[in-house]
Formats: sequence, C-alpha cells, structure tokens
Amino acid sequence: MAKVILRSLFFILFFLSSFQIISAQTTNSSQLDYESAIRLLNKGANAEALEQFDQLVSSGFMDKGLYKYRGISKFRLGDFTGAAEDLDKVRKSDDRLVDGLLGICKYELHEWDASKYFLIKAISAGYSDGKAHLYLGYLYFDGHQYVEAVSQLTKAEKAGEKETRLYETRGIAAYYSGDSDLAIKDLAQIVKSEKSSLLVYEIIGLAYAKQDEINAGIPFLKKADSLASKNNEVYFYLGKGLQENKNYNQAIAAYSKAIEFNYASPEVYINRGNCKIKSGLIKESLPDFDFAIKLNPENTMAYRGRVAANLFLKEWARIITDLAIANALGSIETTDWGVLSEAKYALKNYQGALDEVNNALAKGVTHYSINEEKYSFDWQKGRCLVAMKKFDLALQSLNQVQENESTALLFLERAHAYVGLSQFEKAIDELEEAQIKYPKNSTVFYNSAVIKEEVGDFGAAVLDYNKAIAINPTDATAYYGRANCKARKGDTMEAIKDLDKAIDLDNTNATYYKVRANFHYQTKNKDKACFDWRKAVEFGDQKARFSIDQYCNKK
Repeated sequence: MAKVILRSLFFILFFLSSFQIISAQTTNSSQLDYESAIRLLNKGANAEALEQFDQLVSSGFMDKGLYKYRGISKFRLGDFTGAAEDLDKVRKSDDRLVDGLLGICKYELHEWDASKYFLIKAISAGYSDGKAHLYLGYLYFDGHQYVEAVSQLTKAEKAGEKETRLYETRGIAAYYSGDSDLAIKDLAQIVKSEKSSLLVYEIIGLAYAKQDEINAGIPFLKKADSLASKNNEVYFYLGKGLQENKNYNQAIAAYSKAIEFNYASPEVYINRGNCKIKSGLIKESLPDFDFAIKLNPENTMAYRGRVAANLFLKEWARIITDLAIANALGSIETTDWGVLSEAKYALKNYQGALDEVNNALAKGVTHYSINEEKYSFDWQKGRCLVAMKKFDLALQSLNQVQENESTALLFLERAHAYVGLSQFEKAIDELEEAQIKYPKNSTVFYNSAVIKEEVGDFGAAVLDYNKAIAINPTDATAYYGRANCKARKGDTMEAIKDLDKAIDLDNTNATYYKVRANFHYQTKNKDKACFDWRKAVEFGDQKARFSIDQYCNKK
C-alpha cells in the first residue's frame, strides 16, 4: 500500500515539473511574437503587426501594452472603431498618446464631445500631432471659441496640415477673434482656389471693411450680395463703401437691405438719410433721421442730418431747435454759428443772427459752410447790419472781406448798403461790377433789378429782370418782379402775362394771385379779379377778403 502511494506521488511531481517546462516554453514563444509584432509596428508594417497582435490575443497572451499596440495598428490602418475599442481598454490618466489617438478616433467617428475631451487632455499633457491640433481647432470653432480655434489651427499648419478647410476655418475664426489681417490672408487663398462659399465672401469683405480698406472689400461684399446673403453687416458696410465712392443710389439700396435684415443701429438710418440728401431726395431723408433719433435720442449725428435736410427745405425754426439739442448734447461745431445766423436771419431775427456772427468772430472763426458753399462771417455780419439799417457799420464789415473771397453776394450787399445811404451811383457801380464778374449768375441780375426797382429806375430794372429770366427761366420771383416794373411803367397787360407765368411756376403763392387780381380789376376784368382774390385767400392772404367783400359780393 505504501509503495502504491509513493509511486502516485512520483508521477504527480513529474507531471507538474513537465507542465512548468511546457508553459515556460509557450510563454517565451508568445513573448518573442509580441516583441516581433512591436518591431513590425515600429517599422510601419501595420497590417503584419496587427495580424500578430490578433493571434496573441486569441492565444490568451496577456501584456498591459498589447491592446495599446493593437489599437495603434488599427488606428494607422484607418479602423477607428476598432482602435477606439482597444485604446479604451488601456486608458490611463498619464498616457497622452492614448488620449491623443482616442481624441482623433472619436472625431473620425463623429463623437464630438468625447473627441474634444480627449484632445484637450492629451494636448494639455504635451501631446503634439497635426491631426490632433487640426481637429481640436475645428471643435473649438464649432463651439464658437474662436481664439482657441486660431491657436490650434496654427499649430496644425506648423505640423504640416495644409487642407483647404484649415485656412477657411482659421480665416473665419480670425475675423471673429479680431484679427482681420490673418482673416484676409487665409480667406484670400480660398478665393483664389475658386472654392469659396458665401460665408467666405462675407467674411473677407467685412474683414477689409474693419481694416478701413473698404474699397478692397467692396467686390467681395457685392459677390456676397449676388449670392443672396442675409448678413445685415454685409449690406451696412457695402452701403458705407458705396457712399464713400459717391454711388449714393446704390448705397441707399444696400442700406435698405441692411435694415430689411434687422440692422437696427441709428447709423444705418443716418447714413441712408445722408445718401438721400446727396441724391436729391430731401424730404424722403427726414424719416430716416427721425427714426435714428427714436432709436437713440442722444445721437447728435441724427440731429445734424436733419439740419442738413432742413437747410435745403429752408425749415429755419426746426434747424434752430435741432442745433440747440445737438449743442446741449455736447456736439458743437464751428459752422453752427453760421447755420444759426442764416436761420435767424431768414426768420427776420437780425439781432439774433448778428449775435451768432459775433460769437464766431470772437472765437477766431472766420468762415462757415452751408450746403458745401463757403461764406465769410464778415459778409454775414454786413448782411445782418444792412437788414438792421446800420449801413455805415455794414459797409465796414463788408469791406473786411478779402479781395480773393469776393462773391456776387458781397457786391449785392454793398449795393444794398449804398442804397440805404442814398448813395445810388455807388450802388449801381457795385451792381455793374457784379454783372461783369458774374455774367451767368441769375441772382446778381435779379437783385440788381430789385435795387433798381427800389430807386425807381423801372426801365433798367426790367432789363435786369430780363437777363435773370434768360439765365433761369423757372424763377417765378423774377417774373413777379418784372410784372411790377411793367405795371409801374403803365403796361398792365404785359404785367398780367408775367404774373401768369409766375403762377404757372408757383401756383400756391397768394401774393401772385392778389397782385394779378388787382391788375385784372384795373383792366376792368372783374370776374378774373374776383377769382384771383379768392385764390389769394385760399393760399393764406386773409387781407384779400376785403377786396372780395368790397368788389365781388356786391350785387
């Protein structure tokens, strides 16, 4: 019995000894295969390496690096799903290579959040790879993290990445992060490649605009418009560019599109209003300035725009109000004194007009502009003094105007001053000199006629009215003035013809109807006289009612 037990024990020990030898031989063989597979991987023989790694996994071989290396093989062969599965098994907090590869795999698999997580982790730990930087740049861009996107895409470029999307994405991100230079540089490459999208044209055009190179940006903004852009900034800056190039009608259209696409800044309405003024659409400009003020009641440029429009419309009281508001808001310009003086003069507030002139001269300001016409404050001062009948003082101011700044208006005001001093010969001399210097200026001949009419030289006045009308056949006031002179000379029928023409040109002027009515009555044409007196009342001359009651309502 004891012998049997000893024999059994011997066989067990022998078997165990033999098993250890066999196991050691197997393990050593697998280890050699594992090392061989790694060498193949390092040589770039990825398919052969993967085949060996698969066999090792099937044989039950265990090593902490096996799935990592097999994952790398699969990654290199483009099997991102398989690579991600293997690399997920060996993730460690300090393995930036695994995290980097996982980030790229997840990106290729469109698992954006996971990709971003792993790429940030890997790159923060020092991992550097062109694709990793490229993909993280795209992910930052998609998340509107434009500064970070530019940084990563620049690193990707330095690592050798050159794909078109890199430059398009970086260019757009650069624009949104405030780097218009880089935006232009990158997007110019895209435009040259003829692979441009609407967004590329929009952004490169806007980048040029933000760099104050609007002329360079206009072609791109126009291209964006042709591609049916709905970006309100595109149309705002296109409008600005066209406005700077004096293409006012096109600028109006561009600004209108900006407004259509909800560009709500007061500036777009102010700019469109200014373009309308330049295009002669004076009344149409006013709603734009009104709306700009509604959007921002403290925007002084809106008030100034409205002043510019009302200067053409001669809405003097409104001009004074708007300039007072602009000044109260801190916007004071040296030309304001001139505009205010003109407005107050037109409203017959001559002392107020003179005060504005004196304010300007006290500050050393010598000139002002209205509707791009330059005027001397000395001339305006003389003009105010003429209106105030201070003729000697007026001449002193008018004579202060420099010889090279002489204008037709200067001669006319001096002539008015001389008439006020009863120095008629000097007045005539001024007028004749003005006519010689400005032979095509209808205002010169008109005012010359008025002065000659004032001194009773009706024949000479008619001749000057003739010249004024020849130069400007649509001047209703010239026909009216000539009519009065002809009537004073006893030619009432010819006077009526001139008033007919004046009324054709200005059919709402009550004075014209009233005077023509008087002439009709003088020529015993009562029906026409009554018709005209009633028209005069209709258009605001209530005093004409007396004539109607006196001559038309009696049976």
